[in-house]
Amino acid sequence: MYLSRLYIENYRSIQKLDLKFEPGKNVIVGRNNSGKSNILKAIDLVLGEYSPTYSKTENVTENDFHCGKTDEPIFIWCELTRNVLPDNSLEKIDFTDVEKTAFFRVYLDKYLNEEIRISTTNFPQAEKEKIFEFCSEDGQMKIDSNQFGKKWIGGKQYCKSSFRTEFSDKARFAIAFLCKKNDTKKLEKDLVILYRENEQVEWIQGINCNIRNILLQSAVIPAFRDPKDQLRINSYSWFGKLLKAYVKSDNEDLQNAFASVKSASDEMFKELKTKVTDKEIDVAFPNTTISFQFNPDTKQDIHKSTLIYVDDGFNSELKDKGAGIQSAVTISLYDFYIKNVAHSGSSLLGVEEPELYLHPHGRRVISDRLSRFASNGKNQVILTTHTPEFISNISESQNIIAVKKNNTATEARNIRFDTPKRKQILIKKQNAELFFADTVILTEGAEKYFIEEAAKEYALKAKFLTPDGKLVTLNENWLNEYNISIVNCSGKAELWKYVEILKELHISFITTADFDFLRDGLSNYLTQLRFEQDLCDDLNALKSQIAGEVSGKYKNIGELPDELQINVRAFFQNMLQHSVFVFTGELENFYLQSPAFTKEAGVVETMGKVIEQQKPLSEYVDVTEYFNLFEVFIEKFLNLKRLINEEEVLRPVISLSATPGVANAD
Repeated sequence: MYLSRLYIENYRSIQKLDLKFEPGKNVIVGRNNSGKSNILKAIDLVLGEYSPTYSKTENVTENDFHCGKTDEPIFIWCELTRNVLPDNSLEKIDFTDVEKTAFFRVYLDKYLNEEIRISTTNFPQAEKEKIFEFCSEDGQMKIDSNQFGKKWIGGKQYCKSSFRTEFSDKARFAIAFLCKKNDTKKLEKDLVILYRENEQVEWIQGINCNIRNILLQSAVIPAFRDPKDQLRINSYSWFGKLLKAYVKSDNEDLQNAFASVKSASDEMFKELKTKVTDKEIDVAFPNTTISFQFNPDTKQDIHKSTLIYVDDGFNSELKDKGAGIQSAVTISLYDFYIKNVAHSGSSLLGVEEPELYLHPHGRRVISDRLSRFASNGKNQVILTTHTPEFISNISESQNIIAVKKNNTATEARNIRFDTPKRKQILIKKQNAELFFADTVILTEGAEKYFIEEAAKEYALKAKFLTPDGKLVTLNENWLNEYNISIVNCSGKAELWKYVEILKELHISFITTADFDFLRDGLSNYLTQLRFEQDLCDDLNALKSQIAGEVSGKYKNIGELPDELQINVRAFFQNMLQHSVFVFTGELENFYLQSPAFTKEAGVVETMGKVIEQQKPLSEYVDVTEYFNLFEVFIEKFLNLKRLINEEEVLRPVISLSATPGVANAD
């Protein structure tokens, strides 16, 4: 069993969100404060150890309603898919822990002839109300008045069907949660289980959700590491169940050991006990004695006194160790519990920012530990991260969920990395940066570093107008301020693969390439990305004209006759509408001071001179076309127009930082 779908409405930063999850590892990425943590919190709320309707917990408050809209309910839908075994049978569900409980399903008539089915396609309001119809007092009265029929299912004597019989052919389950403010201004919470045979039929509604943790055992490790909270010892927590399974209070050796400890502690505290019970400072209660003990009261649950110590050169409690050790121990204990104690055949582990406080090697250790946990085909991992160690894993298929915030609402999109073509992109860990960007500049090679350096120089020289006529300047670090990434795709043949992914993620971009892209690469780029045929025909016609006039491999526009240069420039201008910027030459054509080396080594050499001699890049490279690129980029994505004649503007100049509302990227 695994979480296959999560649908959320009106919860925290999430106005509406519909996500798909896969078996194995799922990685949620996005900028800070984009809403990643709220996705995990929603999962934990519904599938975690606490029941969300538990009256003694404040797991939902008015602050959890999106933008404070308490007039609209919080609705969370967790859909679970049952694993199919190699023999095409459904995985078994162990009902041992709930075999003495029961729940019921409702029929349209008291004779149980016609069952109620619920549709959740796009979750219309009427169907959401139908899900929770019988949770209210009015709903219960409808059933009690024989207006509807009730069929009990479970292990009670009055049940007409067992859990095993009812669920033998059911491949999909769902847990639906609703929290709303009632007429008395109090928060009212309901939880309902639903199930169905397959995707082609509608849902059966079950009242009571006592089998929730039987279907899928779940644990979430939050970003704030606190072993006392994550490793709670009580009757319903997974860690409490793990300890209870191994600590037997009637063990004779354990009882003898406790007796020895009690005897020693009584002797140690004998003087203190005598003084405290002296008549002058008597505890003032008749027939009362006091003692000091190291051992727990053996009549209670001994396992609840368990402490975890870790010796890493200094023996101390786990709570006093670093976050890396805490995470590793918690993951290992949970893994052991699932394999050796839990009745559930499947489990979900959520981890928020596992990289916190860890050096790169430690991150890789935890990443490998999570991969092993999810490698058995039954366990599922959902994690949030900002670092490539948890993204750039080419040895396994990954479902990456890119999260971003649009104004006050969280949005997210899935993208699968399950083919060799896509996994190639994750080989380079620096490529993980594109998942966090608002806009990306794609380069075919090392000119990435020249573009980054030229951007600083450009900001010092250019001024812009906002749509409302304000004159503004950019900070030299404007690429970072606007969350813009420059990604080296390692060759013109790879550019389209990155564009395909960026389009799926709805991340805006501009593709840059050397002039020979016109000759080798652009046709394949347009074909792979399914551009309109008219544009492909125009390119082929242009290349035919050039072939008729120029022999050999042309590398810059200056090698073409004047008339063809005009045609090529017109075509390049048209390509800007499709976010493609083609330079008029190759990298070496723009050097003012030729380096000793070529290609990437020449770029590194030139950048070394820029740093060592503290001179601008324009001393060594003609940056004119880089500036042209920025002008196109800024107008297209930042909604700013380059100021040509400053005398036409009388308003004062202001410095522009990435302030929302001033200039937003598309």
